[in-house]
Order: sequence, then C-alpha cells, then structure tokens
Amino acid sequence: MAGGNQGDERNLPLQSHLSQDEAEVEFHEFEFALHHISEAFGRWSSAVHEFVSGEFLAQPDVSVLQLIRMNEEPKSAADIGRYLNRDDSSNILYALRKLEKAGLIEKGDGPLRQTTYRVTERGVDLTDRYAKVRKEVLLSTLGATFQGEQELSSAIKAMWRICGLYEQGARSISVMRVLQGDRQAELREPTPASPAPRKRAAAGAKAKGTAPSRKAG
Repeated sequence: MAGGNQGDERNLPLQSHLSQDEAEVEFHEFEFALHHISEAFGRWSSAVHEFVSGEFLAQPDVSVLQLIRMNEEPKSAADIGRYLNRDDSSNILYALRKLEKAGLIEKGDGPLRQTTYRVTERGVDLTDRYAKVRKEVLLSTLGATFQGEQELSSAIKAMWRICGLYEQGARSISVMRVLQGDRQAELREPTPASPAPRKRAAAGAKAKGTAPSRKAG
C-alpha cells in the first residue's frame, strides 16, 4: 500500500467495494489523501482569515476574496468561476453578496450585466495580513516538507494532471448520461421489496373487510 506507515496510522478503511485488488487499494488511498488535503486546506484558510479579522469565513468565500485581490484587477462572477474551477454560479453570487456586506469588496464600474468586484481598503488590509501569516506559518515549513524546489514543482505538476483526470472523467459521465439516458434511469430505480408474509396477510384481510386470522396458542 502506498504511503505505508501513514496509511496504517490513520487506519483508513481501504478494503471496500471501491478497492477489490492491490491497484484499487492504492488508488483508494490516493483519493483519501485528496479528501484530507481538501479538508485541511479548508480549515487552514478559514482559521487564518478568522485570526486576522476576528470573523469566521468559510474557505470557499475566503478563496473568492483572495482571488478578487489578485493582480489588483476587478473580477466578475464569471471570472471567479473560471479561475477557481467552479460552476455553482448561484453560490458564487451569494459569496459576493456576503463579502460586500462585510465591507471587504465593492462593485466596480461598468454595465450591470458585466458587474465586477474589487477589494475595499478593509479588504486590502485583511488580505495583506492573511498573506503575512501564510508566509510566516506555512511557507516557512516548505523546506522541511519538500526536498528542494524540484520536488514541489513535481508535486504541482502531478496535481494538475490529477485535476485533468477527474475533469475528463466528469465529461465522460456527462456523455454517458446523454447516450444512455433511458438505461441510466432504469439503473437508478430501486427494486421494490416484497412485503413480509404477515403484512401481506393483513393487507389482504383489510381489502376483504375482515380481520386476519390468528392461530391459537
């Protein structure tokens, strides 16, 4: 199993319906690592924002705020979705409203249908503090985590390839749903369970207007 000791320490349930052979077990451990990375990043991002602002903000909203600050250029909801690889436009708009209400961003100039957002002075201050804490706490430990810049660079390239793997998989599923729509609907329908004998008898007696018979004793 990849990651041997770490996997044993976490006691991950890798033997399951998702992992029937050694290769599948290894891939299952890889997907557990994805889950752990996602959750750890979420906790980190929210914790840093709360540390510098005194206010909790969920990681997706923190990411939206940080993205709007990048390059000091206003960004639209469509820009945010594209850069963060998100297609939940309604949630992005909700996040923008929250950030605007908190005084961290404001609408830029331009037509209503092409609304862009930029950080306010308060938003600049908090994102600067966030960057400072990130550098002091996280980036300072990179040397102990990765053996040189080459290892980090290789990890980044691997993560982009992994992203492409799942993107292609999602596209394949979308095509399958179109080409096999009727068949997929059949597969999703649950098989009705047969009623228990006693319930069947009771149902039949009720239909006839009589009480179900009971054996003596």
